[in-house]
Amino acid sequence: MDIEASDRRLQPLTPLAVLLILTTTLTVSMRWGLGYPICGADEQNYLKIFAWLDNGGVWPISGPGYAALILQLRHWTGWETGSLVVAVAAFNSSVVLPLGLWLLYRVSLGQASAAWRCMPWLFASSYFLGPWLEGRPQQLGMLLAIVGAWRAYQDLQIRGRCSVGFFALWALCFGYHALSFVVLTLLVFGFWAGRFVQKGSGYGTLAALLAGLAAALALGAQWWYPLIWLDIRINHIRGPQVGAFFGALALVGGMFLLLLHTLRCHDLGSALMSQLRARLASPWVYGLLAVGAVVALIWQYAWLGPLYQGVNPGQIIAYQGGNVLLAGLAGLGLWRLSRESVPELTFFVESCAILMVFAGVFLVLTPWLRDQNFPLRILNYWTWYAAPLTAWGWVGLPVGGLRHVADAPTWTCVLRN
Repeated sequence: MDIEASDRRLQPLTPLAVLLILTTTLTVSMRWGLGYPICGADEQNYLKIFAWLDNGGVWPISGPGYAALILQLRHWTGWETGSLVVAVAAFNSSVVLPLGLWLLYRVSLGQASAAWRCMPWLFASSYFLGPWLEGRPQQLGMLLAIVGAWRAYQDLQIRGRCSVGFFALWALCFGYHALSFVVLTLLVFGFWAGRFVQKGSGYGTLAALLAGLAAALALGAQWWYPLIWLDIRINHIRGPQVGAFFGALALVGGMFLLLLHTLRCHDLGSALMSQLRARLASPWVYGLLAVGAVVALIWQYAWLGPLYQGVNPGQIIAYQGGNVLLAGLAGLGLWRLSRESVPELTFFVESCAILMVFAGVFLVLTPWLRDQNFPLRILNYWTWYAAPLTAWGWVGLPVGGLRHVADAPTWTCVLRN
């Protein structure tokens, strides 16, 4: 009887062990078999930053928590910086991220089987594989962002305000990685806007969020990101009018808040949400989304065109095939949701919508930005939230097959080697 009881306790651990074996095998094969990363990427950039710091230089690091982790581990172990960066990245991609993602899906979706259906689709996307493998702060920052987003969503749905636990995760994310903090901030304010127009939250919650944001920025400018504003002015915004740029964004934010207030005052929030759900059943909505995606790709190509010169179209298809598959099935899953209610997917639907809106905003702002890859960075995060919708779309198909695209997102560099 004791042996049988022990077997029953071990049964749930077997699939997790298989998952870790698979992720470890993939990590080892990509890093030591295919030599990932094979060209200039953020991992190499951070190695240069560490060398710069060792020589007494100062750098506006976007991931101070990550840098502090590597430097502290170097102090404890005596290892070289490059070896530590690879070791931490390999441990994250083999163990931390697979377990963290599986647990998040397990909790948010309510059943282990649903979590298992989500995981394969992430590995079909090269937009997931790059940040998942690469030694940089975004690797763990993406997990902090989605956990914080889930906590904020639950808090706002249940209480209409954010808990101390969320603010702690928000602060941790801010100290670890700036971009992940930006994504988490966009999501929590987007969740608040949805609850606000439906009278599920109020201005008190907005004031608390703004106060938390202001405190984080003030402390960050003093401690974590002392050169971040200089970095933004010099390396990210075109021209000297940085104040005007952020002033225009603040004006747009104020106008959006006025719109939300109008919808709330006239009790239009719930009706608007119902209409949006009803529109999801219309084929023309998905046609419009497809046209928008094509326009976005053309616009992105107009700014990143030199990267594509001389690249074989077959390589582009191989690189983007899994991403198109993920997005297409996510759209199918969204269409299924217009016909049947699945409340546990609401968090992922709202998150995907918020991230796509802001990816569009970054596309519009491209002429004023020095880096034109911010929409692609948003897509890196988007894959984590899209996977449950993709799994739901896949379940609705009578037949089909899964295509894994295991190419590292470095095909533009292969031709130059």
